[in-house]
Amino acid sequence: MWLLVLVYVVITLILGWTLFGYFIYLFFIGLFNHKKQPDFPKSWPKISIIVPCYNEAEHILEKIKNLNEIDYPSEMLEIVFVDGGSSDNTLDLLKKEITNKKLYRIVVSPKKGKINQLNYILPEVKGDIIVNTDVDGLLNKEAIKWMAAEFAQDPSVLVVGAYCYPDDTIDIEHCYWSAQNKSRFLETYAKTSSIVVAQCYAFRKELLKSFPEDVVADDVYIAFLANSSGGKTIYSNLAKAPEMRTPKNYADFIPHKFRKSNAYLRESLRFVYKLPEMDNFFKMMFVTKIAQQLFLPLAFFSWLFIAGVLITLFRFDIVIIGALFLLILLVITNRIFNWVKLPDGLHKYSLWTIMRVYIITNIIIFSTGLSYPFYRQDSSYKRLESN
Repeated sequence: MWLLVLVYVVITLILGWTLFGYFIYLFFIGLFNHKKQPDFPKSWPKISIIVPCYNEAEHILEKIKNLNEIDYPSEMLEIVFVDGGSSDNTLDLLKKEITNKKLYRIVVSPKKGKINQLNYILPEVKGDIIVNTDVDGLLNKEAIKWMAAEFAQDPSVLVVGAYCYPDDTIDIEHCYWSAQNKSRFLETYAKTSSIVVAQCYAFRKELLKSFPEDVVADDVYIAFLANSSGGKTIYSNLAKAPEMRTPKNYADFIPHKFRKSNAYLRESLRFVYKLPEMDNFFKMMFVTKIAQQLFLPLAFFSWLFIAGVLITLFRFDIVIIGALFLLILLVITNRIFNWVKLPDGLHKYSLWTIMRVYIITNIIIFSTGLSYPFYRQDSSYKRLESN
């Protein structure tokens, strides 16, 4: 009996930390850190914006228009479109619309795939700060300035991600992004974000010369590389990049999130060997993220099973104490997430929407862990259809 109770207590503590305690800890650390909003620097760094593209005829003109409106000194900026061998008229549209040859360049990569395209152009760009932005991410006018300001404020900042959110999508996608973005801000306020988003992020040129060829998720890799090297990753609330390509139904949402979850786990596990070299904060973050991916769903089902066994043995007291402990942590975490304000405004979701997101997300995570040894993808994995 005592062994069963001990296992129940241990699993309850694991659930308490991975589901709630991690965010409560981040919140209190963030209160003491008092992260300041950046100020524009007196001098601007040279910025290189890279836009990988492949069969983007539907969105490429809007992206060019968006970049033309960016507020940044033109003499300190270069913009490079890197095509991966588009079979539509993406290249023709680029050549027709781009007239400012001093500011823009069009390059054709000999290999398709986002990582191949990035690696092809990285040795050629001249900026001190490299900005990587997808075609379907539209930047606000001062996005580049705000990212540059984050780098100028703190030399230990190696990566800055723009605040990304879905432009027009289903309720569960909005709810999912809202929770994910709030967790990224909590991490940033505490010290460093565990991830940026592919729609737009920037990094110091000295951070890497090229991505490993087998990288699937460049946004996950770049953040883990910076954090595991002792640097910081900032998720900006001033630089914004809403996403144009978003799920419109469950048939889009579930496979898309499964591919993202698989890519996140793959890139996370890539850095296990660096665990002894990580600072204590990121070591805690890294182990927690791995636990959330690999062990959380299994721990939850195990907790339910052992609770049921204890109930049949009339140990209601133990089960009730464990459940109350998790409930209290849930209430505290909910208050904390309500405290975090998102740049695009207040978001409120029904209990049913929140429950659906939680259930579907955990099913996806559980499926990711089970299928990981058998499922592989590359940086050319299927993207969502355009809106």
